[in-house]
Amino acid sequence: MKFFKYIALSLFLAISTAGISSVAFASVFSDIDNVSTKIAAAEQALKSGASNDDVINLIKEANNLTKVIMLPDSLVSKRQRANAHLKKARQALQKDNRAAAEAHLEKAASDYAKLKGFL
Repeated sequence: MKFFKYIALSLFLAISTAGISSVAFASVFSDIDNVSTKIAAAEQALKSGASNDDVINLIKEANNLTKVIMLPDSLVSKRQRANAHLKKARQALQKDNRAAAEAHLEKAASDYAKLKGFL
């Protein structure tokens, strides 16, 4: 009987922890989607021939949205790598290198898509 109590308690803790973690990560998923949407908008603006300043503003908005995302410590470095691509895209646009900016935006978008898979 004592053994059964330990098993029941362990099972209860495992189920309750899984329920809480899925609810906690729901907002993280929506935050990552918001950032991905801004990156896609910046890519689309770049491809459609918008001015560099407009695209830089979209990249800055995406970068500001990344500050809201609360990730576990194991994924913070992956977010920083994706943010580095946003920074490089912004710097490339400041130097009027649109091809490099587009490549960095694509890499940032793929990094954020992968980030959702790690949660």
